[in-house]
Amino acid sequence: MRRLALLLATMGIVSAAAFAEAPVLKVTSIGQEIEIENSDGKQDVDSIFFGNMVNLSYGDWAFGLQAGKFWSYDDHDGLDSTDSRLQIDVWNKVTDNLKLGYRYRGQKNLDRHYARWDYSKDWFWSSGDVWYESNNGTPGATDNINSEFFPLGVKFGDLKIGYFVNYQKFVGDLSVAKDAKGDITGGAQEDYFEHQLRVWHPLYKGEKFFLDFEGRVSLSTSADYKDYPNGVSTKNRHYDDFGRIRLYLRPTYKVSDSLTVYGYYGYEFKDYKYENGAKRSDYHDANDNYQDIGIGWNYKF
Repeated sequence: MRRLALLLATMGIVSAAAFAEAPVLKVTSIGQEIEIENSDGKQDVDSIFFGNMVNLSYGDWAFGLQAGKFWSYDDHDGLDSTDSRLQIDVWNKVTDNLKLGYRYRGQKNLDRHYARWDYSKDWFWSSGDVWYESNNGTPGATDNINSEFFPLGVKFGDLKIGYFVNYQKFVGDLSVAKDAKGDITGGAQEDYFEHQLRVWHPLYKGEKFFLDFEGRVSLSTSADYKDYPNGVSTKNRHYDDFGRIRLYLRPTYKVSDSLTVYGYYGYEFKDYKYENGAKRSDYHDANDNYQDIGIGWNYKF
């Protein structure tokens, strides 16, 4: 086929430049990752996720496919399968500085459709995700419109700083919230607002080994709830000002020009603000802090 195209090009039927620049769908990388998430003070492991990733490109288009499985673990029941995930990403390079994208994420009880952007020029950068989440069959759960975005980010050499916003708006029947048994627990949540400051900086750069740092600090959060049908305000909690701090260490080892292995360890400190008569004892996880551990590999073609 290639010889035919070259022959046609020499005959003037197909330009050689057009042939050389014709986009080709190709696999750019593959990888796998295990992520473990757990709150302190518990004997079990809240979530174990094993994901498989494939990335492809076609001209200015980039595609990603992730398929994975979730488990939980405790001393009594052992390892239990809890969920699965299918995720599809599509990106288009609109300009040298701007990319626009779409993501679909499907799990057992939810579907998400994302609109995404990524912009970077000189010292300034901005990125974000806005998505609609439909909850399927979860008792008391309503659909929501969610957003996580960096309206403003700056870069100074190796230092990267971003102002992060998370806004979540719940839609549907918000008159009451119910637990798994169907009992009324209060007015359902209406929205959630969080402001964070995030910082990235390399701690070590070697020939093959690298160690990076990431810090996240919640500056303020707020949450609104519907009142009970009789007008009594709903008990609730949300992170206090500066009450959520997460620190990450991210080691990376370059085995070869193509193969990289990596890991990360994150620890989150939590401090809640309780409102409308809520107390720490009302929540089974109290103020338990949180850990996020991951290890994976990536092979680039």
